[in-house]
Amino acid sequence: LLGMGSGQPNRVKSVEISLEKAGEEVKGSVMASDAFFPFAWGDSVEKACLAGVAAIVHPGGSMRDGDAVDCCNKYGVVLLTTGVRHFRH
Repeated sequence: LLGMGSGQPNRVKSVEISLEKAGEEVKGSVMASDAFFPFAWGDSVEKACLAGVAAIVHPGGSMRDGDAVDCCNKYGVVLLTTGVRHFRH
């Protein structure tokens, strides 16, 4: 585990905390989320891509999953959609 941003009410801040904790080791790493990404561009997905993650794992299920796919494709990042959501409320 290189970095974790759990417990944050803001998904972007959560990713920023994780990236900060991971430091330079983020390059080539995998980011996992327990919930889908409602936005990609200028949000968590793009921040992770710009930081150098190699792959992102998420459950999918957002109306904007296509944006996450397009964003990852633009930066050459693998996006794995599991179809399993662990976050429940």
